[in-house]
Amino acid sequence: MLSIVLVEPSRAANVGAAARAMKTMGFNRLIVVGSEVHREEEARWVAHGATDILDEARTVASFDALRDEFDLLIATTARERGSPRTFLTPPALKSSLEHSGASSAALVFGRESSGLSNQELELCDLYSYVPLAGDYPSLNLGQAVMVYTYALSGLETQIGLRHEQADERQLQALKHKVAQLADLLELSEQDKLRPWLADSVGRLSDRDCKLAHQLIKDIVTKITS
Repeated sequence: MLSIVLVEPSRAANVGAAARAMKTMGFNRLIVVGSEVHREEEARWVAHGATDILDEARTVASFDALRDEFDLLIATTARERGSPRTFLTPPALKSSLEHSGASSAALVFGRESSGLSNQELELCDLYSYVPLAGDYPSLNLGQAVMVYTYALSGLETQIGLRHEQADERQLQALKHKVAQLADLLELSEQDKLRPWLADSVGRLSDRDCKLAHQLIKDIVTKITS
């Protein structure tokens, strides 16, 4: 099950356009964080035929509240040059989700003006971007939701059917071990190795996750003995 999350949207028309895109491509679960603009008349006018998605949308006060609810949180963001994170295109993201074994996932869109904060990005498991022509480098919120829902259409019948991906609890436990190892190695919060490790852990298969647990355990034992 895939939900669409809009973090603090400021323009009712954009939310209405997002709802219309969702309905067109077969998605119906909308979560709005820190905003009520989806209740405005302009949103309903733009949604045109998708007002049920606005009516049934959930509202939550903060993005943090969603972390424990979903197996995977997927950030949509501009690709950062020099970043150690892996940024998936929409088609690559669909392939990753089809093989993830996750039973619930949320595709997260940031604020129109500033996107997602660094803290919000840190809470996410996967990162995706849309490759754009350099002379027109941005999409508005409604357009971005349309691109992703089109690329991910049909996913609802496949997500959760394959189980090559590690159990989410094991992945979260491994992320905790990785953070402990980074502390032992005295890596600073600015060190690019930290987010690279966390990002890589989120994409491990069940077999690789078990091997990584054992490897990190052995490394920590060696360092601390």
